Amino acid sequence: MAKLLSCGRPAMARKRRPGACDTCGRGAGTQAKPISGTSAASSSGIGRRKVFEPHLDQATVDAGLASGVFLSGTLRVSGSKLSMAWVRVEGKDREFIVRGSKNRNRAVHGDVVIVQPVLLGRTEDSSSDEEPPKAAINDSDSEEEVVFAKPHLAGGKAEPSSSKAAAEPDVQMAKVVAIGQKKGQGRAIVCTLHPDRHKKEADPRVLKEDTWIQAIPTDKRLPTMLLQINQVTSKALKIPGKLDPFQLWPLQVAKWDEFSKHPLAKLHGQCLGRAGSLEAEERHALLANELDDHDVDFPDEELNEVDEIVKKARESFEEEAKQRMDLRHMRIFTIDPATAKDLDDAIHVDDLPAKNQIEVGVHIADVGHFLKLGTVTDSEAQRRSTSVYLIGRVLPMLPHGLCNHLCSLNPNEPKLSFSAFFRLCKRTGQLIQDPPPWFAKTTICSQCRLNYDQAQEVIDDTEIPEEKRPPVHNDFTWQQIKDDIKLLYDVCGKVRSGRLNGGALTISKTKMIFHTMDSEDGIPTGYHLESHSASHWVIEELMLLANRCVATRLAHSELSDVAVLRNHKPPDRKKAETLQKLMRERLGIKDFDMSSANAIYRSCQAIYETHGHMLGLCVEMMIMRAGMQQAQYFVYGTEEEGEEEQCPHHFALNFDYYTHFTSPIRRYPDVMVHRVLCALLDRQLEPGEGADGEEGPAFFQTREDAKLRVTVCNDKKLNSRRCQEQLDRAVFCIFLRSRKSWFYTVGTVLALNRSAKDGGISVYCSQLGRESKVALRSAEEENPVELFMNGVDDQLMMPDSWEWQGRGAVQLTWQSPEGESQIQTLQMLSCVPIVIIPTNSVPIDYALFFVSPFHKKFQEVKDGINVTENDGFSWIEEDEEGVDTCYDGQEQG
Repeated sequence: MAKLLSCGRPAMARKRRPGACDTCGRGAGTQAKPISGTSAASSSGIGRRKVFEPHLDQATVDAGLASGVFLSGTLRVSGSKLSMAWVRVEGKDREFIVRGSKNRNRAVHGDVVIVQPVLLGRTEDSSSDEEPPKAAINDSDSEEEVVFAKPHLAGGKAEPSSSKAAAEPDVQMAKVVAIGQKKGQGRAIVCTLHPDRHKKEADPRVLKEDTWIQAIPTDKRLPTMLLQINQVTSKALKIPGKLDPFQLWPLQVAKWDEFSKHPLAKLHGQCLGRAGSLEAEERHALLANELDDHDVDFPDEELNEVDEIVKKARESFEEEAKQRMDLRHMRIFTIDPATAKDLDDAIHVDDLPAKNQIEVGVHIADVGHFLKLGTVTDSEAQRRSTSVYLIGRVLPMLPHGLCNHLCSLNPNEPKLSFSAFFRLCKRTGQLIQDPPPWFAKTTICSQCRLNYDQAQEVIDDTEIPEEKRPPVHNDFTWQQIKDDIKLLYDVCGKVRSGRLNGGALTISKTKMIFHTMDSEDGIPTGYHLESHSASHWVIEELMLLANRCVATRLAHSELSDVAVLRNHKPPDRKKAETLQKLMRERLGIKDFDMSSANAIYRSCQAIYETHGHMLGLCVEMMIMRAGMQQAQYFVYGTEEEGEEEQCPHHFALNFDYYTHFTSPIRRYPDVMVHRVLCALLDRQLEPGEGADGEEGPAFFQTREDAKLRVTVCNDKKLNSRRCQEQLDRAVFCIFLRSRKSWFYTVGTVLALNRSAKDGGISVYCSQLGRESKVALRSAEEENPVELFMNGVDDQLMMPDSWEWQGRGAVQLTWQSPEGESQIQTLQMLSCVPIVIIPTNSVPIDYALFFVSPFHKKFQEVKDGINVTENDGFSWIEEDEEGVDTCYDGQEQG
């Protein structure tokens, strides 16, 4: 059995266990106190003390918004400091702090609120260690290269060193005066349920005389709620009786008046299951990110419509093919993941030796030909906007009759496609403009389907046995396919080098791919890290080129005002400068530069070369969170009065224009792009829907409709990414729980937080792409987090003491069971052995601990760390404004 040695300070912050309140902080062994100020006995409010100010009436709000006295925006609560929230004003690059529950005035995370500025200037509260969390984390599209995460620079408490700095209006405070849209309150909130009583002994039972149940959201940014015990709740929860503190229940805010400290809630569906089960965690992730309505069958009306579309397409295929460029005789092939079912892109290459060029065709499934505006299928695709990728399954945007069959570019099947053609210089990889890129509706037939591993073996000159080679159809040969891949590899390598040297940014991504194929219950049997081999980036470069060419064509066309493009803004200037100062002046990395995408890329490469792979990955992650913003879809063209002007430039790719054209099976913006490009080719320049049954030129969205659509697409894309991240974390925890040994690996020190209240060391595990906090707590102050032991035969040893060595280092003193002592010094970016242990908590989680030098696993892990990575960087003590700010990635945006 695992043993916990009582060796002084525990190395992990307390996690909330089942039954623990995010406000009172009690653990599973203590019942929650009854919440005061929530009685519903007097709905009129007579005799009750007001906790909050009443919300203003609509007429007052409208007048205030019109005059500029009030402003509107979405409320976002800090994940690391729950008393802090931010509101970004709609259409403006302005952000306000809303501090404390009273100023928040019953608004919850995600609500659209009306705020009144109350203070201009930097205050003691706003100048501490908080930065606004951005909604920018990880873009899942591989061709965009960069994954951006939550920015949060924090750590030391820098005080302004000049009167000028003190007077600078960096932060403006505000208070909520009304709620415009209850987007946060209106959605389902996943909670655990507990008796609303206080007892000395732990008792999960609800008694007959109890009136309320306490509902604690799994998202700590949301408030604790009260659920009234009545006939409905008694039947659903089977109470009076015991409540399972691990069960996950969907609730919704029912009422929250100014007399109640906490909102009253109502049940919003059936129990999701028990936290820690794969099925419950999947439901939890979908519901928490407002994607539960994707996990439903397509309506019968849509399926019937799709059947008719498929039937008609097959009957009229040859007639349609006559209207297109017929490329079925070309050597076209696909390269995709081995598990892919919907193949939406294919390629071909022609060598033009006389011109020292190649011509590339990128052929994309012509989804827009079948998906017409005004149809049931299109309406449902608009609503979903994206396919959602879970563990072992996909929630598709389109029914299988379209995405896996009619539209998928399967081998040896004639298909309708939309093609982009362009030429590249074989010597430099430069995009040729004479002749310029061009586009056409085409008919193709894929002659071979390869997966990335097979394509990589071709690139590596690894001979694939004939019986393991993918089939090649229609008199083409395997050798011809190999020659095409090698030619593309050679030229795309030059394209990539030219792009990066020309100012683009690429950052490594670490993603765990779990092995579930051989698992009967879906619990992973293992994992591997997602590969980013040459075969991947060959396809990425070709997709980038196709998207870029299409975007440029749309931006310079007669239909530019309905063109859906994708931009990426530069990182927040102040946050980028702060990280640059940290690297240069505190850690001594003098050539670190955040001034441009190319400067960032070169800085990262220098760290890889000088300090090693693990530190390179860690610094890249810090950069991603240092004010990097999320790429967004937007509608190009002249903005109307009052609209925020959109610059089309894509910072990370360093493209003037960029869009998404290459994945219409799984992304609705690509469908919108196809429609406009088709209209340009057909010279059909009027937007709108076609008449019932009308054939011919493509019809496309109006500008106003396009703007509404891209807003939904941006939201859905963000929700999908967050859902995948939440589920990935949950599945990793389930994987940890299933193991019979703890998970030992290397962690890198990201930040040192000396706060007496919640200080700790932020540690990033670059091998897993995961980050957590090792807390500095004494045994007298806190109990260690409850671990999920599962019969593991191991020993967790805690340091005997912690001692800060200035701002940039901490000294750990370890003691062996025999009494021998050893000192370990950790500095910024030190790489150190860590152990990851699952916790018995809701939401499901894990804890990080430093490994004792006396533990049997310590040396084994340390052997994988080179000297530079082990030492980290010495902190340079200088009293300069803004420099003593460390990175802290604990913010949850």
